[in-house]
Amino acid sequence: NPLTSSIPKGRGFKSLRTPAQVVYLDRLEGLKGTVDNFALYEAGLIATPFHNVKVILRVELTSKLTLKVQGASKSVVEAVVKAGGAFVKTPTPLPKSAKEAEATDKK
Repeated sequence: NPLTSSIPKGRGFKSLRTPAQVVYLDRLEGLKGTVDNFALYEAGLIATPFHNVKVILRVELTSKLTLKVQGASKSVVEAVVKAGGAFVKTPTPLPKSAKEAEATDKK
């Protein structure tokens, strides 16, 4: 068939999994208290709070905070605990449906 021979074969593998959003630990220096996906989103450090977030070490942390995200490198966990904070691995938050959002807005 000349049509199939004229079209190039699609090569490779395309993953459907969305990669984790990366946040560096030194960007969390100004945040206080509990830091989760929504706090990172409000600070402008991630694009959406409904995807996986991974924290990576670049500079040592000095402020005490509780980190509640989906992933962190071993060095980040050690740095957070050394600064007096804690790391809690949490599942990715799911967006609310339109009906749930309307119900919470009416209350």
